[in-house]
Amino acid sequence: MHTGLSVGAAEKEITPPVGAQMAGSLFPRPAKGVCDPLFIKAIVLESQGIRLAYLIFDVAMLDQDTGNRIIKAINTRTGIPADHIIWSCTHTHSGPISIEGVFPDDVPEPTDRTWLATLASIAADCVAAADRVKVPAVMTRTRGYQNDVSHNRRLHYKDGREINTWLLNQGEENIQCVGAAAPIDPEVGILAFADTTGRMLAVIHHFSLHANSLGGNAFSADYPGIVAARLRERYGPQVISLYMPGACGDLNPVRSHREIGNALADVIINRLNNASPISDPVLLGACRRVLTLPLRDFNTDQESRVKASQWDPAGQDFFRKSQASVRRKGRIQTEAVLSAWHIGDTAFACFPGELFVEHGFRIKQESPFAWTFPLELSGGYLGYLVTDQAWTAGGYESLLSSVGLIPPGGCTRMVDENLSMLAQLKQALPR
Repeated sequence: MHTGLSVGAAEKEITPPVGAQMAGSLFPRPAKGVCDPLFIKAIVLESQGIRLAYLIFDVAMLDQDTGNRIIKAINTRTGIPADHIIWSCTHTHSGPISIEGVFPDDVPEPTDRTWLATLASIAADCVAAADRVKVPAVMTRTRGYQNDVSHNRRLHYKDGREINTWLLNQGEENIQCVGAAAPIDPEVGILAFADTTGRMLAVIHHFSLHANSLGGNAFSADYPGIVAARLRERYGPQVISLYMPGACGDLNPVRSHREIGNALADVIINRLNNASPISDPVLLGACRRVLTLPLRDFNTDQESRVKASQWDPAGQDFFRKSQASVRRKGRIQTEAVLSAWHIGDTAFACFPGELFVEHGFRIKQESPFAWTFPLELSGGYLGYLVTDQAWTAGGYESLLSSVGLIPPGGCTRMVDENLSMLAQLKQALPR
């Protein structure tokens, strides 16, 4: 079978020193150990002279400036066009703080800038290594479902407000809950790449769930790390497992990271056992656009929304200070980097923030490709990308803060633009 596709994959460790400050909460905390190492993982694909690279970082998020440095380093090292280099983050809450300016001004900057500055060169090494080991390959695309590891973390109340599930019973609740604010996305997307002898090279797996199931004060890749270990047990030490975070800004885990990782690995292995490689030529394509979007009005009084969120006094104070810090910066607009790309008839739409699940469903439904997976935390970090309903109803993700920068209209525009890019890529394919 010859599909014209060549594939190589590699990984490089990026675990910071113990003592570095950890992400994943309103307040920095020092790492006291390493549960499992953190990596950059990369896959390079080539078909008909077009090369494309995808990287996933075991960190919570990266900003646009860091992402641009990474892309420039990879482009300089490998010659892969900048628009064909796509990166994302696992969003592990057990990783290091990897972006500056998230905390209020009165908190000393906790980011390890020396460690952060190494990511571009390590990423370039990783992609160059993947590019060097490319071999003719076949692709298997399949999907499964995992329904019992996640929940929508926002509950809707009779008076129209929405409260996050970890903040329940923190205040007087005399209004009845009428259900989850939105659904989950149980689909597990799977793309596997093997050489012509059947030896597995890499597995891309897409799932919509926050990687915050571990907690504690030790570095960990969370459940994607468990999936990676299981796939190596099954397919050999050479296989690279590349996680893709779906639209999970409002989706949280309900089981431990080991249980989630094992449950997803079971689905992936089972589906691959029952799937066949694609025999058609696998064509590649990618495009990138940069939008200018207005920021939320940070002069808005949100005291009633802060109190209604049911954060404790320390949490409420964080959001008051965060709003004030963003307001002092005086910015009224920002850039949003969007990417759309495809591997054969499977497409990906990338967003620079934490995308709510219903935006992801719209991408899946309206994309012209047979298969499309929304990809968050790619190209930069603009905080939560919420729906109109979530903005009106309040809750943590809708508060004005350093993780709540973009108004709902801006989020909708990003979805519209990504659908436009997907249509452009689809039109460019031979009929």
